[in-house]
Amino acid sequence: MTLAVRFETAHSQSQSNNVVGLLPGRKHADEAIVYGAHWDHIGTGAPDASGDRIYHGAIDNASGVAMVLEIARNLASRPRADRSFEFVAFTLEEVGILGSEYHAVNPVFPLAKTAAVIVLDGTFPIGQAHDFSNWAQTDTTLNDMLVAAGARRGRHFTPDAHPEQAFAFRTDHSPFAKRGVPPIFFQPGQDLVDGGLAKGSALVSTWLTQCYRRQCDRYSPDWNLSGNADDALLLADVGYALAASRLWPVWKPGNEFGIIRANSDAARQ
Repeated sequence: MTLAVRFETAHSQSQSNNVVGLLPGRKHADEAIVYGAHWDHIGTGAPDASGDRIYHGAIDNASGVAMVLEIARNLASRPRADRSFEFVAFTLEEVGILGSEYHAVNPVFPLAKTAAVIVLDGTFPIGQAHDFSNWAQTDTTLNDMLVAAGARRGRHFTPDAHPEQAFAFRTDHSPFAKRGVPPIFFQPGQDLVDGGLAKGSALVSTWLTQCYRRQCDRYSPDWNLSGNADDALLLADVGYALAASRLWPVWKPGNEFGIIRANSDAARQ
């Protein structure tokens, strides 16, 4: 049996930009914690049933960009930390995490002196939760810091609720992680204070199956942003504690990226 296929392709080039903000450190300004979220989405396409052609990208990922901005505002209001903070709005995530890949290859701070990368993408506005999650690789001491900071706020950690989506390897933290930088890809909890796990998981699953990368990912005045505010403060606490310390988060034994970070640690000494 044979099959013959013929098709035509077209190639074009254009330019898009990452946007970077810096909050310099007080004593170790050449070392950094990176917060990031992608600002791009899909654009326009064939109309949906309502005639809407716009892929609004409200949850994916205007919500993440908004949280990075608020984390930056919060950290800027605190006494200046020893290490620097870098806030990045990545471009071209939706077409293959190209903006974060470019940034990891051409970093503002050397990756050997980047203590952590914390990425926000799809931060569901579903209200306050008892839990929270990290959908990046969790076998790091950075994740231990996140879990401990959450416990101090009366919240507990839960594993990735959707491992079938492989988010650990296809979001903006990935280019940093594969070069050794310990990551957090933060996700709100689904065990809601008002409604519990049944309500929270139903809301997230409905969005993933009905509105993920579709026109119906629109802002709604019915959004409950109280949980997002809690999450932003939690992540600001984690970054601030790390920026005030001399700690360098590491990968735990057996992780494939651990040797890369170990080489960076040796070079930094």
